Amino acid sequence: MDRIAVLFHPCYSGGMDANLYEADEHLWIEAQIEALRTGQTDQLDRPHLIEYLTEMTIRDRRELRSRLAVLLIHLLKARFQPGRLTRSWVDTILEQQSEVREILADTPSIGRHAPELLAKAYDEAVRRAARQTGLPRATFPTACPWTLEEALAFDPPEPR
Repeated sequence: MDRIAVLFHPCYSGGMDANLYEADEHLWIEAQIEALRTGQTDQLDRPHLIEYLTEMTIRDRRELRSRLAVLLIHLLKARFQPGRLTRSWVDTILEQQSEVREILADTPSIGRHAPELLAKAYDEAVRRAARQTGLPRATFPTACPWTLEEALAFDPPEPR
C-alpha cells in the first residue's frame, strides 16, 4: 500500500497510531516500512515495532525447534524400531529435513541458536518417541545422538 493509502486509512490519525497496529497488522507493517524507507523515523511506532520484532524472533525459533523435534522423533523411531519403518516415517524425515534446511537458508542467523534448539527439541522428541513406540524413555540416549548436520544428512532406508 502506498503512503497516501496509509494516510487515509480509517485507523491512521497522523503519526503512527497504535490503533493501526491493532486493526490491520499488514497495513501497519507497510506503514513501518514506508516510514523507514523515507527516513521518517519519527513516524515509527517504536513500542509495537519492538514487540513485533521480538515476537517474530521467538516464533522463528519455536518453528525451528518444533520441526527439529518432529525430525528427531522419526529418527529415533527409525533407529530403535527399524523393522517398523514406514513410508510415512520416511516422508516425515525427508520433509522435516527439507523444512529445517530452508529455515536455516532463509534465516542464517538462526543457525547460531541451532545447538540449543536441537537439545530442547531432543528432550521433547524422546518424550514423544517413547509414547509413540511404547518403549521406555530409558531406551533412548540422554543426549541427542546426532549433530544438526548428521540429522539433516540422514538418508532413511526404503521401508520393507
